[in-house]
Amino acid sequence: MAATKQQSGTAGLIGRRVEELSLPERLQYANTWVAFRIYTPTTEMVVRDGQPAIDLRSRRIEAAGDSSQDLLTQLRHKNLDPSEYEFTILKQPY
Repeated sequence: MAATKQQSGTAGLIGRRVEELSLPERLQYANTWVAFRIYTPTTEMVVRDGQPAIDLRSRRIEAAGDSSQDLLTQLRHKNLDPSEYEFTILKQPY
């Protein structure tokens, strides 16, 4: 099990993709605020494994907490610009 999964509270979300979360984790973290870096997908082609592909970056959780203010505090503590992030609430998986 990864070290991030062993952390308690919302710290276990940091650095992970929402798609990586198990069903019990999605239920546990439902209604939690998270911050993702805002990016604009490009149609620029890259080469992966010798095949052309579109560059799709992984959206990883940079901050998580009980409120948007928690996210601002965490991002500023990491010297990151909060204006480069979108804040959203994780929803129930179904």
